[in-house]
Amino acid sequence: MAGVSTAFIATRAGAIECLRANPEADPARGTFVLLHGIQGTAAAWAEVAAHLGGERAIWMPNLRGRGRSPVPDEPGAYTLDHFATDLHAVIEAAAGPVTLVGWSMGVLVSLTYLDLYGADKLDALVLASGTARPGHDAVWFHADTADAVAEEARERAVRLALTAYATPTAVARAWASVRATDLREALSRIALPTLVMHGEQDDQCPLAHGSLIAAGIPDAALEIWPAAGHNLMAHDPERFAQSLLRHSVLSSPGRMNAI
Repeated sequence: MAGVSTAFIATRAGAIECLRANPEADPARGTFVLLHGIQGTAAAWAEVAAHLGGERAIWMPNLRGRGRSPVPDEPGAYTLDHFATDLHAVIEAAAGPVTLVGWSMGVLVSLTYLDLYGADKLDALVLASGTARPGHDAVWFHADTADAVAEEARERAVRLALTAYATPTAVARAWASVRATDLREALSRIALPTLVMHGEQDDQCPLAHGSLIAAGIPDAALEIWPAAGHNLMAHDPERFAQSLLRHSVLSSPGRMNAI
């Protein structure tokens, strides 16, 4: 993607790699922080970012296990709390207000971040193709061993049209951690303008999960994509970008005349 630079943001685990676009944008207009899924990387957002215009900064972090971010050896280093800590460092470094956009596991990381750190830096939330309770009918991997999950991850990356993806070991360890997560009770505590987007044909995370999230967050809007599967960004990046821009404007009336 043209015009994208790379920055490294310090965390206790090491420096998180973050791709950044629109560096000349007015800081007062804030930042889109776009968060990948369990296998994805910042590259998953390339086409969406290209359609977001130049009014706001765009930050696309690679959480641990991806790109040039740290790849810890410890199996327990890939929990949602650890990912949320990485995300917190990114959001603290970004010009606010921040619209946080999470896809797939990025939804779980976003929900965990809000539960741990609150929403003071955020002005809006977008949750795409997500679940608050994976591991039941939202099953991203079926294998039982780390090696088998790693092999399954390679095949899944092709199905989801991911151009770059996390290390297989990081994926396997993350899945072992998140598969028993249940964040449904956290939904009612979210007090942000929230847009939930979900594909009607999502075979990785059925639509009922997106509907549950939208019903659980006060005043959340649900946008259903009838012909789409799990990777909405690959399905129609321009539509995805337009939904983000529309939600950002509606969530921040003071910015209406600036965009």
